[in-house]
Order: sequence, then structure tokens, then C-alpha cells
Amino acid sequence: MVKLLPQQFQVFRQVHKGLLRKYEGPFPILNKVGKVSYKVKLPPKLKIHPVFYVSMLKPYHKDTEDPSRGETHRAPTAVVTSFEREVERIMADRVIRKRGIPSYRELLVQWKGVLENEASWEKEADLWQFKDLIRRFDEEP
Repeated sequence: MVKLLPQQFQVFRQVHKGLLRKYEGPFPILNKVGKVSYKVKLPPKLKIHPVFYVSMLKPYHKDTEDPSRGETHRAPTAVVTSFEREVERIMADRVIRKRGIPSYRELLVQWKGVLENEASWEKEADLWQFKDLIRRFDEEP
């Protein structure tokens, strides 16, 4: 298990480096690629290449006395921490690409108690509370 430097994740490039966690993870190592690179198993939502140079990796040492110590329970940096509305369903997705800004994914969300034609586009990173719904949407054909 290893942790990764957050500079590898496009989601965090929009946030000042002083507000980021030092490392993200832990992630399991799949295999060694070459002399100084490793292939890491990443979640499917991270659209980055899974091979990293050793300087981007840090060994993960699990705390045997307090296993929850190495896990983070807070919201990702610069993300809305709560919604006053509930998501009824996710209708569509799109990737926003603009020159000079890293691309990001938006989801068309229908909120409970709101008509379908009043659905709104929300950044995927802002919907971190509804990751189970996003996962189900991604698995649909």
C-alpha cells in the first residue's frame, strides 16, 4: 500500500497547495513497471495513468493500535460539505474542457421535489456525499 502526492490529481490542481493534504490514499500496488516505477490500483473515477515514479509514492504504514488513524473522514478540500436538498436521480454527465483550466466532470442532477426540467448541472467533486448514486449511474449501460 502506498500514498500518492496530490499533484497527480487534476481535481486538486484548482486548489492552492497549502490547502491540500500531503498525500492521498492509501492505494494498493499492482506490480513493478521498470526499475523505478510502480502500477497502482486507482478508483475508476480518477482518470489518470496508474503508473507512478517512486518519488511520487510514499509507503503506507497502518497504525496497529488505532486503525482509523490513517483514514480521513473529512470532506475533500474545497468541496461543498452539505446540501440542503436530496438527489432523486442523476440524469446525464458531461466533461467540461476549457483552455488553461483542467477538465472536470459535471452531472445533471434531478433534486427531490423539483420538476425534471429544473434539474441542474453540478460538479462531480461537489457531489461527494452522493458517491453511491454516482457509482450506480456510472455502472448503468
